[in-house]
Amino acid sequence: MIFEPCPESSIVLCPDIAADRSRCADGWKARLDLTIARRGERSVATRRRHRGPVYVQRLLYPEGDGTAHVMLLHPPGGVVQGDEIDFDIQLESRAQALITTPSAAKLYRAPARASRQGVRLSVGAGARLEWLPQETIVFDGTQALTSLDLDLASDARAVAWDIWTLGRPASHEAFDSGHYDGRWCVRVGNRLRWHERTLVPGAGQSPFQNAPWGLNGARAVGTLVAYQPEGFDATTANELRRRLAEYRIGSGVSVVDGLLVVRVTGREARLLHTPLRRLWESLRPSILGKPAVAPRIWAT
Repeated sequence: MIFEPCPESSIVLCPDIAADRSRCADGWKARLDLTIARRGERSVATRRRHRGPVYVQRLLYPEGDGTAHVMLLHPPGGVVQGDEIDFDIQLESRAQALITTPSAAKLYRAPARASRQGVRLSVGAGARLEWLPQETIVFDGTQALTSLDLDLASDARAVAWDIWTLGRPASHEAFDSGHYDGRWCVRVGNRLRWHERTLVPGAGQSPFQNAPWGLNGARAVGTLVAYQPEGFDATTANELRRRLAEYRIGSGVSVVDGLLVVRVTGREARLLHTPLRRLWESLRPSILGKPAVAPRIWAT
């Protein structure tokens, strides 16, 4: 993986909505703008605008405190060459939302043109966000850039994860050609706290996937980042390391400039689901002050 500083000029942000180009020879140009605000006892969608095949289902409220459970939909089911898909989601002051997806995202083979998917999450004062999408499957031959830009107010709270897997192990498909470029920036109070860029070439082009200095044979990687204003201590990090040691996966836990950062790696994405969900369940009471309530879609 490539770790580098994040100059402002390199940050990939969602572009403004341009003229309607919902489907053309170069692929989908799709975007969803969603604003969630606190209104009375609930967090509700006050702005919901989409261009192209990206939608939000009706918000659900399985918890007693008005937290909105939001499911993002992309009916085509995958990103093909030339597609550009952006999600721009804003939580206003004191809003609470848990956002997930119904299925894995798929980055399909793209022999001629690269594809791109960008997510920008803005969390206002006292707001609470949980960004918990299903994994991204990187197909052989893809050329794809993904970005996750998380911008937090200094007194906001958040738990977010990103999971991706190379090829399709169940179909014995490796990631032999193409490249995957994933970027993630986190800012708190308008100050950059963390930036990571992961650039993975196909196995036929580089030894990165199997080399000890690269993925060391792993084909799936999950990263969880959490923030709370009071920070995290060594006791929390040690407890998470102990929990992860129960699973037969690669793992690491760090506190980076006030952020809790957890990494897990394995041969398949399914091996990472349970450890990450168990960590989320254990962190939610301390970060958000309430027990975990899983999205309904996770049970289907």
